[in-house]
Amino acid sequence: LRAAAEDARGAIVSRVFNKRLNAIWRDLFVRLAPNEPFVPAFTLPEDPKAPVNAMLETVHRDGGRYGRPGAMLSAGNLNTAALTLFIALHLSVKPPFPWLVLDDPVQSMDEMHIAQFAALLRTLAKVEGRQVIVAVHERPLFDYLALELSPAFPEDRLITVELGRTPAGTTRYDPQIIPFEPDRLVA
Repeated sequence: LRAAAEDARGAIVSRVFNKRLNAIWRDLFVRLAPNEPFVPAFTLPEDPKAPVNAMLETVHRDGGRYGRPGAMLSAGNLNTAALTLFIALHLSVKPPFPWLVLDDPVQSMDEMHIAQFAALLRTLAKVEGRQVIVAVHERPLFDYLALELSPAFPEDRLITVELGRTPAGTTRYDPQIIPFEPDRLVA
């Protein structure tokens, strides 16, 4: 039973943690952290028949393996590594639903990372056909993402929901459906 469980685990890990996942993860991480010389990756065995362990390392962009991400990356870039790994896993394995749900994904990110993240969300929605659901805890970030992710094509729409509390302590919600509007300056 133990050998069967180890074989099943090995098959799943080998199917998911592979060169394709590392390539997608690298592309996403570099997009959000373009100035970081160290890129996180999974250690893959040299022998294709060797068991795969999901071990993390960093690889320098110019080549060479270095320490674990916790030792090589800042707190902001560690958060970016975790976020991009989550998205890479979502993109490398066909999900049962085309939804991507993120709860406060921009912790420890500076304004540059947030702008690049908003562009990535737009790409996921438009190119990859994902319905992206993002929860944020700061009003300025909510407003910024609503602006950046506003509808760009006639069939697009953006749904925003603002949650709050009434004076009585009950939850209130304010949904808005924002349709596409042609740019009057260009038209």
